[in-house]
Amino acid sequence: MADRILPVINKQKCVLCGLCADACPEGVITLQEGDIVFANPQDCVYCTTCEETCPENALRCEFEIRWAS
Repeated sequence: MADRILPVINKQKCVLCGLCADACPEGVITLQEGDIVFANPQDCVYCTTCEETCPENALRCEFEIRWAS
């Protein structure tokens, strides 16, 4: 399987509020044992909802997806 492009988590900024996990439409992000993880990385559609939701700016989507016109 090819490497997946996933949002980057800055765990030093993350306060484990869980808002990104609640907002993820695919259920990719989850809190497990006091840590934030990508539980199902293959399901990430790179929608950037996690980045938009995070109040601490702890998640960053490094790539911008643009549709051809």
